[in-house]
Amino acid sequence: MINKVMKAVKELISLFKEIGENRQLLFRFSLNDFRARFAGNMLGIFWAFIQPIVTVLTYWFVFSVGFKTKLTDGKYPFVAFLVMGLIPWFYFSDVLISGTGVFREYSYLVKKVVFNVKLLPTMKMISNLFMHGFFFFVGVIICAIYGFLPTFHILQIFYYCFCLMAFLIGVIWITSSIQPFLPDINQFIAVIMQILIWATPILYSISSFSDHPKIVFLLKSNPLYYVVTGYREAVFSDGWFWQHPKETIYFWGVTLLLLFIGVSIFKQLRPHFSDVL
Repeated sequence: MINKVMKAVKELISLFKEIGENRQLLFRFSLNDFRARFAGNMLGIFWAFIQPIVTVLTYWFVFSVGFKTKLTDGKYPFVAFLVMGLIPWFYFSDVLISGTGVFREYSYLVKKVVFNVKLLPTMKMISNLFMHGFFFFVGVIICAIYGFLPTFHILQIFYYCFCLMAFLIGVIWITSSIQPFLPDINQFIAVIMQILIWATPILYSISSFSDHPKIVFLLKSNPLYYVVTGYREAVFSDGWFWQHPKETIYFWGVTLLLLFIGVSIFKQLRPHFSDVL
């Protein structure tokens, strides 16, 4: 058992080492992938802005204007609270959906023996990072309009972004390795995403369930809770990440477990990719 764990650790270290050694190639691939997503469309890159904006406006209208629901206990303006919750969610969902099918999308590279296919899932993550940075900048402006000006707390956004990326690497290594053999996983993920957005405190404050400790426990067991809450704390200057030691240990425990599982699954299934793609 110990030997298997040590072997998994070495493979994980090797993975990140290869990413670092090929960072220039990875960046070029990510930039090309970002451009290719909107190539051939009349509005081009503007499609990347339309869907998130429509989503934010829809939730804002339904909950704030239509139902006049107070989901933040009055502590934060609903629009600012909603935007800072949706920004990490958009990044998570975009990377998960696009990253899951990356080996099939780039099957012509997977079949080339000389190409290091280990880079492809990470490439999708970096490709989506361009828009993530832009939307975070817009989110900061929106929060500033409501009176939440940036402070030194905002610097920890780099930590929480790294947390989200590390968590995503583990998840998409699993899903992307399985997808060539089980294409239906895309539909399964779509269903899970519909559930997960409500299981993550994006549209509401977790304090709304203060009278239901079991529900609070379940919500906090979702690793995305740690990231979404962190994004808000960074922008609203509401705390530092080291003030949540239990949540931090739990999050990184789950993330490391997913990374080990993802590397193991990829190693076992990689030799058979060419047979099914």
